[in-house]
Amino acid sequence: MSALRKMLNLPPKESQGGEGTSTVPADAAVSAPTPTPTPAGTGEGATLVRTPPVLGWAEEEESAGRSAMRKVGRVAIWLVIGLAAFTGVRTWIFPAKPQAPVQQTDPLAAARKNNVPEAEAQQVAARFARSYMNWNSQTPELRAGELEADLAQGLDPKMGWDGSGVQMVAQTIAGTVTQVGGKRARVLVDVRVSTVTGGGKNQRTVSTWRGLEVPVAQGYGRVVVTGEPAIVGMPTAAHYNAPDGPEADTQMSGQTRGTVKEFLSSWASGSQDQAAAPGADIHPLGGGMEFDALDSWVVDAGSGAKRTGTATVRWKLGGGQLQQTYRITLTKVSASSASRWQVEAVTSKTA
Repeated sequence: MSALRKMLNLPPKESQGGEGTSTVPADAAVSAPTPTPTPAGTGEGATLVRTPPVLGWAEEEESAGRSAMRKVGRVAIWLVIGLAAFTGVRTWIFPAKPQAPVQQTDPLAAARKNNVPEAEAQQVAARFARSYMNWNSQTPELRAGELEADLAQGLDPKMGWDGSGVQMVAQTIAGTVTQVGGKRARVLVDVRVSTVTGGGKNQRTVSTWRGLEVPVAQGYGRVVVTGEPAIVGMPTAAHYNAPDGPEADTQMSGQTRGTVKEFLSSWASGSQDQAAAPGADIHPLGGGMEFDALDSWVVDAGSGAKRTGTATVRWKLGGGQLQQTYRITLTKVSASSASRWQVEAVTSKTA
């Protein structure tokens, strides 16, 4: 505490009563008169009382460096005290506001508000495309009535048709919805159409796919067609490099070929549960199919109680033959001391 008292220019602390030490520096000049006994009372038997000496303080000259350090320390202490007082008062008057939670914003949210609902747009466009591409000169009013159900009010239901000819629609498939903003969009619809050409013995029906792009918009309460659709081109074939197939296990393929052939025959006849492994979930093929031949069966190299292979099969249906490729999974079923391979799953092949 002596250093702090010097920095604050305070006098040294006085010694406590009863202490035997003095705070007077050793080199201080002390002048004290010789105590003179003072009689305490008169007469015979009076005692003499000694008056304690009076001690004086001698000033010690302080060096310039020490005085400067004391002043700097005093200023620093008062600065800290002032800063603490200022910040405390400021927080009382202007308390810190809690930080606002950061809201996650979706930059595409505003754009989506102006989109047409895709599911409804596809439904309306597919229905409209069926009516639009289906006509018969004998009953032109049927086509117009169906188109009016999905057209915006005020549009001509003939939609460019001259009223002649015959064309039939077998199927429509709604595809890509292109949003153009302002609650408007274009829907691509694939349409399977059939036309009759020739007459008499030369008459024949020709079927083909057409691409139709239908303009739609979000109206009052529902999606409507806003104008004439346009026939567009269909996608062409794209090139694809199939990955290399797995190595074959020739021995396993020969051992299980009979098992696979027996299952395929049972599958075609509707009794696949008898040839499949216990717990297998293989749905029946349905009537009108007959197993013709197992052209190839190759098991992938591997080990374990489950093995998978590729089967090339020929079916008889519709008066002809259809060759197909399957991925068939076998599992080893054990009973008592015997075990055998059975079919557990059948799927299409993915190249």
